[in-house]
Amino acid sequence: METSTIRIAIRGLNEPWDTSRIPAVLDEIAASLREEANVPARLTADSMTIAIDVATDRLPDAAALLRDLGLI
Repeated sequence: METSTIRIAIRGLNEPWDTSRIPAVLDEIAASLREEANVPARLTADSMTIAIDVATDRLPDAAALLRDLGLI
């Protein structure tokens, strides 16, 4: 299975995302992807970005949900 990575700049996160609690943000995004779009994802973060790895064939669904959440 091929995977694609979506990267989001942490400094660009707006309300309601609390950048001081990145682990909680990752959990919320992963739960939303899983529950609302049925897209399993692996999320990681470093000091500057959140990386969201999804199956390439699920990329449109993941991107649509992330757009709805105001993340992209």
